Amino acid sequence: MTSEKVELELWNLEIPLNPPIHSPREAVTRTFVLLAFLKDADGRRGVGYSSFRKQPDLDRATGMARNLAAQAGLTLPGMLGVERIEAASASENPANSKAAANVLSLAAWDLAGQRANCACADLWGRPPNRDSLECYASAFWLDKSLDQLIDEGREHQKNNYRLVKMRVNRSVKESLERIAAVQTVYSEPRTIALETGFDWDVAIANEFYREAPGEYLWIEDPASYDTIGQIQRNDRNTIAAGEKCTSAAELVDLYVNGGIRNLIIDVQYVGGPVRFLEAARLLNALGATIGGHRFSHYSMHLLASLPRSLPIEMLDWTNPSVRPIPAPDASGRLPVRGPGFGLTLNQSIIDQHGVKV
Repeated sequence: MTSEKVELELWNLEIPLNPPIHSPREAVTRTFVLLAFLKDADGRRGVGYSSFRKQPDLDRATGMARNLAAQAGLTLPGMLGVERIEAASASENPANSKAAANVLSLAAWDLAGQRANCACADLWGRPPNRDSLECYASAFWLDKSLDQLIDEGREHQKNNYRLVKMRVNRSVKESLERIAAVQTVYSEPRTIALETGFDWDVAIANEFYREAPGEYLWIEDPASYDTIGQIQRNDRNTIAAGEKCTSAAELVDLYVNGGIRNLIIDVQYVGGPVRFLEAARLLNALGATIGGHRFSHYSMHLLASLPRSLPIEMLDWTNPSVRPIPAPDASGRLPVRGPGFGLTLNQSIIDQHGVKV
């Protein structure tokens, strides 16, 4: 049965973002998505996607996904091995090649979970007591005023989020003012993570460590990876980094030479869930704690298959065609359920903004 042929559909989506997302580096007004449907003879459908900031990257990844699918032979076992096929290739554009492998591999694992009628976390050997995970609301964008930050914090709190992540900019004074606004709602230590968006450097990070009075969940990407080890840290605040790493080797280097113990992995950048888990389990064995970047529906299953992890990042703006995960329960946790990844599509977004390849 598992050797049956499967049918692949690839869709390109260009989705306007209203309102735009104001990150430390730019205002993002649209997102580009490569969406894959993998169907079996019984009508089950696995879903995978990769997202992009620019149209040319979407176009290149689409062509690469078609080539990888042809090499895999359009069987489920072949598609489950597509990351190995991509790894053996010598692509001139590895970022888009890995994005192509990611979208196909995610769809294949989603379909495999549905065929087995279980969660993908269970296919990957979920340990005991990992049925639900902590999560955090990842928002508080830079276009928000102090009053708006407070209102947003109250909304997240009402929706049972015990942890949040907010964006900060290069001004330490302004960042501390914005943090203080969110702390009027999230006043407990280590309930707020800070996202710099790679906008800081060692000097700004050191200034922040000197001036900041609070204890934060973590400070994310406070300097470039080659200089992050130079930050003068203290015992109150930890660093998280790794989302831009594209291989286990880069992540291990960040752990060993950068001294980073909380490593956040992006499943698209490393090239799919198999490579995510290989890197995560190696780093877990070394003593690191792993988190997932974006891809909330997929990240929760990847993290649930590990013995320990950082909370799940609840961030879905990169692909509005997938419906957001419901808010956590009263304890601030999310159940990790299947079959497959348990996601639901917003078909109206696909119909309005998608083109079948």
